[in-house]
Amino acid sequence: MTNQDLPKKSVLDHVLSDVYGFSQFRPRQREVCVSVWRNTDVLLVMPTGAGKSLCYQLPTLARQEARTLVISPLIALIEDQCAKLTKLGISAVRIHSGMSRFDFQEACEKWSDGDARFLFVAPERLSQGSFLEFLERNKPSLIAVDEAHCISMWGHDFRADYRNLSSRLERLRPAGIVALTATATPEVQRDIVSQLRMRKPDIFIHGFRRDNLSISLCKVLPENRVQALQTILADRAKLPCLVYVPTRKLAELTASQLDGRLRVRAFHAGMPVDERRKIQDDFMDDNLDVIVATSAFGMGIDKAGIRTVVHFAAPGSIESYYQEIGRAARDGHPGFAILMYSLSDRKTHDYFLEQNYPSANILRKIYDAIDSGAESRLDVEMRLGMPSDDVRLGVEKLWVHGGIQISDEGVLRAGDHSWETRYKAQRIHKEQLISKAFGFLTSAGCRMTTLARYFGDMDAAHDCGVCDYCAPLEHGDKESLMQITQDLEGRRKLLQSLSSYQSKVTGQLFRERFEGQAWSRDKYESLIWELESDGLLFRTSQSFEKNGRTLQFHRIGLTEKGRDFITRGAE
Repeated sequence: MTNQDLPKKSVLDHVLSDVYGFSQFRPRQREVCVSVWRNTDVLLVMPTGAGKSLCYQLPTLARQEARTLVISPLIALIEDQCAKLTKLGISAVRIHSGMSRFDFQEACEKWSDGDARFLFVAPERLSQGSFLEFLERNKPSLIAVDEAHCISMWGHDFRADYRNLSSRLERLRPAGIVALTATATPEVQRDIVSQLRMRKPDIFIHGFRRDNLSISLCKVLPENRVQALQTILADRAKLPCLVYVPTRKLAELTASQLDGRLRVRAFHAGMPVDERRKIQDDFMDDNLDVIVATSAFGMGIDKAGIRTVVHFAAPGSIESYYQEIGRAARDGHPGFAILMYSLSDRKTHDYFLEQNYPSANILRKIYDAIDSGAESRLDVEMRLGMPSDDVRLGVEKLWVHGGIQISDEGVLRAGDHSWETRYKAQRIHKEQLISKAFGFLTSAGCRMTTLARYFGDMDAAHDCGVCDYCAPLEHGDKESLMQITQDLEGRRKLLQSLSSYQSKVTGQLFRERFEGQAWSRDKYESLIWELESDGLLFRTSQSFEKNGRTLQFHRIGLTEKGRDFITRGAE
């Protein structure tokens, strides 16, 4: 790009100053804004809180009468972005399922009359033919696809509604497309460009370093994590704090167990919308010290002063982990990211993988039913006797991978018979994301540099100097969090219980030898993973079919090293 290609500096800088009140751009922001201003397709991979939204908003405002369609996956995110623009005096409207018909019509009128500079919609809205035709008659100047990683089946948060965007957005050209995400590996970046049919895009990947954020990885058994969290929160400098837990039940339980001197609430998708909104507002307004949440909390949250993000279990992917810790210390002051894990956390992620990515055998039964004449999900349910939710998920997976076609009226038709190869590849990829996350937990090297390189940001040549690897002496409290690293008595008891078997089903062994003897199932599973990691146990996986579902179970047995351990203990 030559100097002649650039707009006058005053065009962008005046909008930055007059509308947003900023005296200067953040690093690389101006370069991105120039590309968007020129109607060039742009892929922008920039961390949470680094100013991605400004990179499509400012160029829109810098071009006379330009208007931008923003596609965003969550109502909370849409509401937050729209409210922020309105507060700046910028006309923005939104359309989503939570609105009344009157509000929907009013938003459409403002857009068609040219009174709104920004229109926010969810991706599924573009699947409605009448709405897409409305946009064709009232085309935007720019299309911003937020959380663009959702379009890639190689990403950590793939969503089927994003998959059909490319063909629909083609009908809104010649508008430029800017795809924005905080978490995309090089593989996902390439897929975003391909899926959105971007035309010679400018690609910007930078800003992943957060050297004010101190990352600490601590091996802590599940039963000790609340106690460890209380130790962390005893330091008021680590408040406010956001705690991520893997399940709704654990969110409720953990919030109830925290010290009563703290203002704390649980947050998860099972709560009523109004209650969640109230909790979120209280946290934003500093009326809460701690939120214990599932991954349902976070998108669209821009609270600059969160000091600490704690994870109560190993993450399912490096992408989701980075996105979540990015909510700490956005004000530039020191922040803390503390991850408590044990190897048994892998079991939780394997369970969710089975729930979200069922066996290809199940999908094949659904495909065969459709191929032999079933025309609706209800037909499939009746033929196979499968639960409605299982059929819904199976149909979605088959559709994504081309195994079936779905008409606008919802009629199902068999599609490409090679869907199974693609589906199995995606499932293997999801397993690899979990494995990479666990690899990060046991890796050596600067935590922040490792993360930055994972996303392809090669600005990260130097170590951060503040993580538990770079500055172990400054993380002296880490040892106090690692309450139990090895339970020698428990290890010996578990190994001895296997001495008379070639192998034993894990659940059966627990019920026969440990249930009701002050052994929690979490402790039992944690020790199994620790012993397997140390080479003292081997594990095999088996499965069986029940009620149309494939159920997995594990058998464990002693290795030669494990038998030697028992022998030495008896001497």
